[in-house]
Amino acid sequence: MPRLYLRMPKSSLTGLMSSFAGFMDIKVGCQILSLFSLFNKIAGVYGIIAVFQGGSFAQVSLYVYSIATIPIFIWGLKAISDEKHEGVLRYAHVYMLDHMVSTGWTMMFALWWYYYAPHDGRRVSNSNHQAGLMSLIESLEAQYRSPEEMALLRHKDIDLSTPAGAAEAAVRVQQANETWRSERGFAAGVLVMGWLIKIYFALVLYAYALHLRHGTYWMLPLSKSRRANAVHASTYQVVPNEGDEVALPDDEAGGSQARASS
Repeated sequence: MPRLYLRMPKSSLTGLMSSFAGFMDIKVGCQILSLFSLFNKIAGVYGIIAVFQGGSFAQVSLYVYSIATIPIFIWGLKAISDEKHEGVLRYAHVYMLDHMVSTGWTMMFALWWYYYAPHDGRRVSNSNHQAGLMSLIESLEAQYRSPEEMALLRHKDIDLSTPAGAAEAAVRVQQANETWRSERGFAAGVLVMGWLIKIYFALVLYAYALHLRHGTYWMLPLSKSRRANAVHASTYQVVPNEGDEVALPDDEAGGSQARASS
């Protein structure tokens, strides 16, 4: 299998690929993003319990997939901690593949939400359990709100057969549409930003794996231990220069030279 090499021009992107977001050790960053992904997968356990009370096949399949991939992210965390480039590189491939698979569900749900879901302000309950929960919340609100405040919240059902009910329903639809028009652009921006951030996370994993392969991780400016950096660098037969983070301070270097001359 041909070897991958990390060759980047000197630019601001170099710092992003030799650290996590430019201010954290890249290994710690890989662990954080993997823990975040693992937490997201574990949430599928709770999601599937709720969805079985009234959800679509797409929702159920998403949560089942999330639960099935939990062991993969646990294995990825171990590969990162072991600092083995083969395991980290495989994990980076899996992470990118998982992102692409998850993108399919995101696009499907976004398509439904933007083009097919009604945004008319009507209350929607997917099951009797959800309807009962909504009624319970309203009964609790009624205990510390006045009837006038409850009326403003528009929780009550509307009788469309009466002129007053039809007029109130029209106002509700208008307000719901105004809210949707003002928020849909921001919602789309959040989706795109989240998608791009996960692409960066995958690139960080690839960069960490390639730094481990070339023996350059322990020489990065934000690696955790400078003295450990020097040990690892000597193992890989890398001679640090004065500008490297692995170079010892002047006083320690002078002491070493004095001991050598004696």
